Formats: sequence, C-alpha cells, structure tokens
Amino acid sequence: MVNVYEEQLEKAGKFHGDICGGIVSGTKMTVYALELLGMEFNKKNKDLIVFLEIDRCMSDAVQAVTGCSLGKRSLKLVNYGRFAASFYKISTKEAIRLVSKDDKEKYKDETTKEKIERYKNTPSDELFEVQPVEIKIPEEDMPGKPIDQATCSVCGERIMDGKHKFINGQAICKSCSDESYYKIK
Repeated sequence: MVNVYEEQLEKAGKFHGDICGGIVSGTKMTVYALELLGMEFNKKNKDLIVFLEIDRCMSDAVQAVTGCSLGKRSLKLVNYGRFAASFYKISTKEAIRLVSKDDKEKYKDETTKEKIERYKNTPSDELFEVQPVEIKIPEEDMPGKPIDQATCSVCGERIMDGKHKFINGQAICKSCSDESYYKIK
C-alpha cells in the first residue's frame, strides 16, 4: 500500500505540474496538519480553512492535498513570504500553525529526489514546528454565500462581503478609496 505522503505528493505534483522542493515540503506539512486535526484525505471537507503565508509552490501542495481553494473561500493568502500555514477546523475552532524547521543551508545541494526520500523517512515533528493558534474569522470572510453586497459610488462596480468603506455615507470600494494595484488606461 502506498503511504499517504507518497499518494498526496503525486496528487500535488500533478496539480502543480511537477514535483519541486516546495511541493515536497508543502505536501508533508499539509499531510501532518490534517493528521493532527483528525481530517480525512481525498474527500471534500467543508470543515477546513487554511491561511497560507507564502504564494510559492508550497501553496499549490496545500490546495491539492486539502481541496481548499480561494473560490470556495477556504484558502486565504496572507502573504508574509514565510514557509508557514495555519489550518483552522471550523467545527471545533481548533487551529494550528505549521512552520518549516528545515535547514536550507544544510541541504542546499540536495536534489529533489533526495529531498523526497528524506521527507518520506523523517518524522514530521522534526521538519515542522506546530504552534497552537487562535484565529478569529469575521462572518463575511467565512465560506458560503455572500452576506453583503454594495455598489461603489465612484466606479459603479459591485463589492461583495463587506469589502467596502463608507465615506460621506457613500459605499466606496477599496480600489477607489485607497491606492489600487492597477490604473485604467
């Protein structure tokens, strides 16, 4: 029987397009987190929200293994540029944050194949620090149907889930009220 890690690594590799270092360690981290939370693999799980702290390959491993996604509002990107993620079990409000303890300098010349073997044979608690955390999620950020909608009084676009501000009694989207990442030509 193929072990859970190898099975999930294959799944994450297919999702990502190849198996690289981030997929190897992201898969092991996610398998460990799901085991600690008592969650099942290869099933839709509406009882989990994951907060990613990086937008690199690891995030694809987390998405592939958990089935969480931005579109389902069960995957949240809080980009701190750190190899870490928090896993929140909705039903119990239990949350754990896993952080890589891997020594990048020690293994800088390691091939992906060698890393796969090392991760397969190394206990998860030697690779990741587990931190119990408390996460408060506003109702408008939970998975499910939108609870609020408004129309921006400046650009006229629809704003969902309370992501607007009121200025002088008018709903205004964050893009119009703050500096936007884009500028219309």
